[in-house]
Amino acid sequence: MKRVSFIISVIVVLVWFGGTAFSGQDQNSASSDSNVSGKTEAVKSAAVAPPQQLMVPPAGFDDSSIIVIWGKPSDYSNVASYNVYVNGSLAGNTKNLFLNITELEANNPYSLIVKAVDASGNESLPSNKIIHFTAPPMKVFDVTKYGAIGDGNTLNTAAIQKAIDECTAGGKVLIPAGKFLSGALFLKSDMTIQIDGTLLGSDDANHYPLKSMRFPYYLSGKNYMGLINAYTEKYGSITNVRICGSGNVCGGTWAGGNVVDTVLGMNERTASGGNDSARGDMIVVKGVTNFYIGGLTLTNPAMHTIFISYSKNITVNGINVSTFDIHNADGINICTSDTAYVFNSTFDTGDDCINLNAGVGEPGVKENFPDTNLRIFNCTTKRGHGGVVFGSFTGAWIQNVLVEDCVFDGTDIGLRFKTGTKQGGGARNVLCRDITIKNIAKNSAIFFDSSYSCDYPSGGQGQFKDITVKNITCSNLKKYGIFVSGLADKPHTNLSISNVSIDGGKSGGAYIKNCTNSTFDTIDIKNSTPVWTIDSNSTSGLSFKNCNPKP
Repeated sequence: MKRVSFIISVIVVLVWFGGTAFSGQDQNSASSDSNVSGKTEAVKSAAVAPPQQLMVPPAGFDDSSIIVIWGKPSDYSNVASYNVYVNGSLAGNTKNLFLNITELEANNPYSLIVKAVDASGNESLPSNKIIHFTAPPMKVFDVTKYGAIGDGNTLNTAAIQKAIDECTAGGKVLIPAGKFLSGALFLKSDMTIQIDGTLLGSDDANHYPLKSMRFPYYLSGKNYMGLINAYTEKYGSITNVRICGSGNVCGGTWAGGNVVDTVLGMNERTASGGNDSARGDMIVVKGVTNFYIGGLTLTNPAMHTIFISYSKNITVNGINVSTFDIHNADGINICTSDTAYVFNSTFDTGDDCINLNAGVGEPGVKENFPDTNLRIFNCTTKRGHGGVVFGSFTGAWIQNVLVEDCVFDGTDIGLRFKTGTKQGGGARNVLCRDITIKNIAKNSAIFFDSSYSCDYPSGGQGQFKDITVKNITCSNLKKYGIFVSGLADKPHTNLSISNVSIDGGKSGGAYIKNCTNSTFDTIDIKNSTPVWTIDSNSTSGLSFKNCNPKP
């Protein structure tokens, strides 16, 4: 096999909801059909269907590890776990849909397959096989060798930036144990920044340039750059960037008390003449192809924690976002981007936990840059406005999305779809399945709403359509189990909501208004009064099957 360089190739992803959903192939991997070893194996495996679309996600490897993810079998009703094999040997058993494979040798190929396992230990036939190289040995650029001091007081911006600037292609900038104070840092192509200590953001607004544009059409103008920036307005001109490690990224000092801000956030607001939207996001990724972030704990952003826009091929793996005490502190925003995988992560945030965003109003519709081909799985969300949130910026459509095997525990809302009369677009071609929603603090578990306001020129009425929500358990809810409220002239349509258990909806089991041509199948509602609230004047073509109690 021809040797492949560290530079990660573009991954083309196709979303398909007939079986599982995602297919894609990194050109650093070779894929081949798996052969059945014999009739005995085939008979033994017949009871369990094989996993689908085994792959290495974008930038999901380095010189000692490879991450693999896969899709569920077409029928996964009897799957208890998965066995992952490396070079024919069992590397791990997991109930998740990913495995981090470590302690590998640099610049070596590894043969990878995964098999589903039932409760009796029977294995399925193998998934597709991939052969993937680890990266060549990575040259390390330790920031302390450039004069950085990890005492929490010395400003290290220049020293760390020098290490970044001198990092050679395929190299690694290392922030070791210690607390390294810094202002804005700017990453480049073909590099890793590994944070094993603490990268601490300065509280001084002067240490962050006021030149970031979250979107070209933001009426509020520019906002401050973040602590870590992989930023370009020439989309695709930055490639292959990794932010990883076992340490912490802290955006600065939390103001404390009843103030829901960081000191930096307040300073940036003041320095910009009171413009609240000028506050910077802690990690800014714009226009990047092949981006990875993983392993880190993230706290105290001035505004959003991770803001990704106009990017392609994104992997988010194993991060812990804890930003609950800060307003607008979304965990991660994936906006106007193509192909992202978010998994194995926890979000306890001051706003939306995982937010999907496709531009807003007339400018967003005109720009027509959808948020597309997104997969979110094996994540936990805690306090925050919503677990996985579609909108309210929906102008160019949020589409081709799979959300599965997540737990939303203590969020204000569970699955949150929000748009409005001027947002435009909406969300379509979405599958949400196998999710636990509990202890919802302020609102409903499954929520479709079209009343969100918009300050931008109108892009038309927003709408949610062609959406499947199934295998959901909802308990201890502040309001409804299911809430669907569209617009009279633009009702939500073609919703399929099935196998949903609702226990303890304080406002009722389900509320449906301005919704057409939709199916509610096997909805079990307990301890909720009223059970069903349906506005018959604004709905048509609704089907109710196997519901208990019946509508």
